Amino acid sequence: LGRPTHASSLVLNPPRVVLRYGDSVSVNCSTSSTDHEGIGWEDTFGGTSFEQDVNIVTWTVDNLTDWTIEPTCYITLIDSKQPSKVLPVILYNTPDSVSISVLRHSGPMVEGTQYQLQCDIQNIAPLQNLVVKWYKGNEPLDNVTYSTVSKTPVDVSNTLMISPSRDDDGAQYRCRAELDLGPEGPQPHPTVTSEPLSITVHCKPEAETLDIRVGEEITLNCTATGKPTPLYSWQSSHVQEALFTPASKLPGTYTCTASSQIGKISKTFTVNPKPIGGRTTFWVIIGSGLGLTFVVVIVYVVVKQRAGPNSII
Repeated sequence: LGRPTHASSLVLNPPRVVLRYGDSVSVNCSTSSTDHEGIGWEDTFGGTSFEQDVNIVTWTVDNLTDWTIEPTCYITLIDSKQPSKVLPVILYNTPDSVSISVLRHSGPMVEGTQYQLQCDIQNIAPLQNLVVKWYKGNEPLDNVTYSTVSKTPVDVSNTLMISPSRDDDGAQYRCRAELDLGPEGPQPHPTVTSEPLSITVHCKPEAETLDIRVGEEITLNCTATGKPTPLYSWQSSHVQEALFTPASKLPGTYTCTASSQIGKISKTFTVNPKPIGGRTTFWVIIGSGLGLTFVVVIVYVVVKQRAGPNSII
């Protein structure tokens, strides 16, 4: 009697199969043993094949569409034992569609508010090999994997929380479904990416320029940015009507307010009385000096006269 042959003597080539749903496949099963009656394949899709007096047999399917297939290569020994080896088969399907949306919201977003984006992936398999990737522009935001095993196609929804700022106005978000099928799978990984979702962010006004120029007139320049475009109003401590270029003769406190339905921001200016100019100050000093000199001369003349001609004054 020959030596018993165990399943370890069966060699599958390739040892593992990864293929797209509906593709063809061909795998060899071989043995180095000569002490057997025959070798064959058994599966739920292609039936059973058995060949005598050979050391290799091939399993072939032209259009593989059985998601749960487990082909088994077996050998029949002369003692009637049948060691076997199962061929791992991963059948995959890229999603029919990948789309992105905002849950329970439409229209512009408001800065600082949380929103939930949802990525809908239809008809993908296998689930345990799926990686969902989120992007803002070209910036990666998140990677999501799944531990649930599902060989047949499923629909998947994944969510991402965002809190946009004013800098995110016009930003484009995308989600991508990627199948990481290991080294035997296609390289690069099969991927399907959603169309970009462009968001509009409304934000409260923010002061951009506050400029004071001193001259014959003082211009208070109040410019703010915001979305939607803010409205402006002016108030002062002594003038109630709207002001834009208050004259320098009206010192006081002036407040500019930029507002929208999202919020408002204010800036207060304090306008002091116009200082005396440099030239005016010069002539005031000269005039004061001349006046003092004139007084000194008059006093000297009066005192001289009263002192008489022989006085030393």
